[in-house]
Amino acid sequence: MVRNYYDNSIIKADEKGRVFIDRIYCLDFHKFNDDLWNKLGHVYNSLPYRIDTSFPNWYGIEGESESYLWASVESSGLQISGELKEVEWNAWVKILNECLNMFPLFQV
Repeated sequence: MVRNYYDNSIIKADEKGRVFIDRIYCLDFHKFNDDLWNKLGHVYNSLPYRIDTSFPNWYGIEGESESYLWASVESSGLQISGELKEVEWNAWVKILNECLNMFPLFQV
């Protein structure tokens, strides 16, 4: 199970059962080859509620939708940010964590 991540804010449901997510998975992108970049693209496309945009989005678009998630490749790792119902987040992140287990290049 993936454990190489940290949260920039505590993920805790509000009174409406919604959570704000700002998580970093500590992938070392400097060591990625074409095969790993392709696998990451496959992960993006296989996650539920994917929206077909030029930027990795799920559920909706930030600023346009009440529920949204997006991903970004940063120097610190893979950033996942958004706002969802807690039950949606728990189900979605479980699938993401299972998918990320195939990536051996976590920063130490």
